[in-house]
Amino acid sequence: MAILAKEVMTSPVISVKADTSLKRAAEILDENRFSGMPVTDDEERLIGVISETDILRYTQQIIGQPLRDPHQVFTKGKEVLHVDITHRGVEVIELVAATTVETLMTTEVISVKENDPLQKVSMLMYEQGINRIPVTDDNEKLSGIITRADLIRAMVEKWETINQK
Repeated sequence: MAILAKEVMTSPVISVKADTSLKRAAEILDENRFSGMPVTDDEERLIGVISETDILRYTQQIIGQPLRDPHQVFTKGKEVLHVDITHRGVEVIELVAATTVETLMTTEVISVKENDPLQKVSMLMYEQGINRIPVTDDNEKLSGIITRADLIRAMVEKWETINQK
């Protein structure tokens, strides 16, 4: 019998709204040690995904220097101090921090339904080179998320079940 997405997904999901500032999104990612998270509308429907990579790429474009930690962009860490981060008297860091998630989020989100088999989830992750897949119900409302760690946990549990027989 196939394992279903709803049996493996993490729920409830930490997500943000499109009007969340990049500063707050980076804080949430950092606090939870996530590399990305879903974006939902007011009805909790999945509308996008925001990742550390999105924030870092955007910041690199604005500041003109690569950064490794999106949280440091907003804490004025050592990586940013030696860069000229003012433009016409306005700190670029403040501009980046105030930018909303909607500006950078990926809107063409790969997701699965609660009753999709785990095999489909793992194939999508492999083929698309992604680290997480949001899970939605039949109304497109976010109900969970499956990460690579969730897949590994499911495999280990399956192996343990097989070995106990």
